[in-house]
Amino acid sequence: MRFIFKLALHVAANALAIFIAAYFLEQIDFKGDWVDYLIIGAILTVANLIIRPILKIVSAPIIFITMGLFALAINAAILFAVDWFIDALVINDLMGYIWGSLIISVVNAIIVGVYKKTKHEND
Repeated sequence: MRFIFKLALHVAANALAIFIAAYFLEQIDFKGDWVDYLIIGAILTVANLIIRPILKIVSAPIIFITMGLFALAINAAILFAVDWFIDALVINDLMGYIWGSLIISVVNAIIVGVYKKTKHEND
């Protein structure tokens, strides 16, 4: 049951992050409703849970050499794949992918961090 809640939390966090990125960045255009946000959040969650760890393991030497900066490129590549897969999301240029992945990472870190902090305080 806890796994399903954490999965739903990540989907909601990714959906909110896409909403915030589309609101603040002119390079990201979203044409859809809240269901499309949840679909994008679910696809982004699955990509982050399955594909991202594999890419980080494969590119670990590059991430080490660039002091973690290449992880941003991995996140941008995952965002590119989601953009390619979903028609409601349109990202226009490279800076849209980079800033979008940065905003998504920050929003996810805040939401999941607050959940972990409140969960730790309640235990």
